[in-house]
Amino acid sequence: MAVYAVGDIQGCYKPLKKVLKKVGFDPVNDQLWCLGDLVNRGPDSLKVLRYLKSLGDAAICILGNHDLHLLEHAAGGRRSYGQDTFADVFDAPDRDELIEWLRHRPLLHYDASLNWCMVHAGLHPGWKLKKSKKRALKVEKELQGAGWKKFCKKLHHADFPKIEPRKGRLNKLIFTVAVLTRSRYCTANGKFNWGVRSGVSGSRSEKPWFAHKKLKWRKKSRVVYGHWAANGLVADQPHVLGLDTGCVWGGELTIARLDVEKPEITSVACKTCQRHD
Repeated sequence: MAVYAVGDIQGCYKPLKKVLKKVGFDPVNDQLWCLGDLVNRGPDSLKVLRYLKSLGDAAICILGNHDLHLLEHAAGGRRSYGQDTFADVFDAPDRDELIEWLRHRPLLHYDASLNWCMVHAGLHPGWKLKKSKKRALKVEKELQGAGWKKFCKKLHHADFPKIEPRKGRLNKLIFTVAVLTRSRYCTANGKFNWGVRSGVSGSRSEKPWFAHKKLKWRKKSRVVYGHWAANGLVADQPHVLGLDTGCVWGGELTIARLDVEKPEITSVACKTCQRHD
């Protein structure tokens, strides 16, 4: 069995099918890890959701910030933005089934046999892998429970804490969501900068979340992640693999085979894209 991880799809169905064909992905024998941001900004969010859902256990998809944005919209907590392109999902006859499937996706996936952990954006430098998994599970229970709409509405109004809150269950849940789905720059002690989306942080103490010397999760696992299109492919680090190569922004959709000694990288161009503002 081959295990592949694919970067942020964001509704780019044709490039997804193209890259899977290029590597010879076989859903009967292989497994596909999707790094979150399955939907939005690309032209075919509905097709992507339907296809990934149809793969059953052959696809392990985690939630990214755009997927949570769709759930927030479905919960009635957020109006869509001008660049949102998931109206086709809400107009579909199988809308409810797709929303149910999406909200039951995890925020973190770990395979001990492969020594790989998958998250959308990043991990807290001060969290051991065990703590990261525990925190992710608490958020997943909220999203999969009967009160998921109320929780998603809280996410819509959330002002993400820069450091881990000492008190408040909801504040801790919201911070966990931010760490797992929005991380880029932070300090060594876990103070996050949510404002920098591209370019370089202006603070000397802030580095990419995976670039600090002491990372408590590093001893237990390597991490494959997406989310950071501006940073592009990150394949020169022993402990992380970044696969968001900006498909929806006119870049490429990148997939990596993980069940080998050194990840095998394959990319295809994405022409049906949006442009940066």
